[in-house]
Amino acid sequence: MTSESVRRRLRIAERTVMELQSAHPGVTVGLEGALACGLAHATSDIDIRLVGDEQLLPKPGSWLTSGVRIDLQVSTTQQINELRGLLRCFKVRTDDLAHFRRIRKDLPKLTGLRTAKRLQAGQWIPIADSSEATIYRAWAVADRAEMAASLTEDLIGLIEDGLHASADLVLDRLMLTLTSAECAAAGLPLLGEKWLPLIATRAWATERPAAPRHDTAWEWFRPVQQRLTRALLSCHPVTDSDDHGTPYLAHADGLGWLPQRYSDGWFLQRADDRVPLTDSALLAWAKHLESTAA
Repeated sequence: MTSESVRRRLRIAERTVMELQSAHPGVTVGLEGALACGLAHATSDIDIRLVGDEQLLPKPGSWLTSGVRIDLQVSTTQQINELRGLLRCFKVRTDDLAHFRRIRKDLPKLTGLRTAKRLQAGQWIPIADSSEATIYRAWAVADRAEMAASLTEDLIGLIEDGLHASADLVLDRLMLTLTSAECAAAGLPLLGEKWLPLIATRAWATERPAAPRHDTAWEWFRPVQQRLTRALLSCHPVTDSDDHGTPYLAHADGLGWLPQRYSDGWFLQRADDRVPLTDSALLAWAKHLESTAA
């Protein structure tokens, strides 16, 4: 059910968009962010973006309308076309991870484009098409997988040094990252973490795994591996082959190994170690997780 905070802001957004369209002919006006996805709270801002030729665009700014802050951003048509170019294909190789870092830096802008809607005959129409939304989904899940790997590396080091209070904080962040990966895999944009309890695709729970510091075998980590693997497989399906004898790579078992999917294939990664996988090996590893998860 849509909340009154959402309904009120959508009414204000509609009026504001119509006023901006009248004031700036030849410019596309769009609503973006959480409100465009039907999410808002009692003090939420309204994010609006104008897109057009540079000489037609006003300066960005913010103001209050009926007690609600409007945040106005502007982009040239060329800037938006360059962003849309990143949504034509998911392409990142392990020998060019600098490209992936650039994509991750631009992910908030891509999220704005993914959520953006224009007003047409009283209806909010998505600006990104379905194929662009699909590519955004792959980038978003890849970003969450990279974040999970980084947090896991920190977690290993903190637990090994007995810094348990810090490890607990990082573990909480890892659980949030996994939940956002699952939301992204379900086709939802990467919105702020405060919205996760409302959009999570699984029952929301804030409890961390029980006492990981005392689990020297890292059995508690298997569900983490499972959840990330499922999220990645939903974006990059793998067909099982007839090679049922493929080993599950025992040397990459437990202790923080997580899957990654790049254009040049599947990998298991732990810190700076990366092991390439065939599709069959990835499935064998995933099946092993299913059979041994706590």
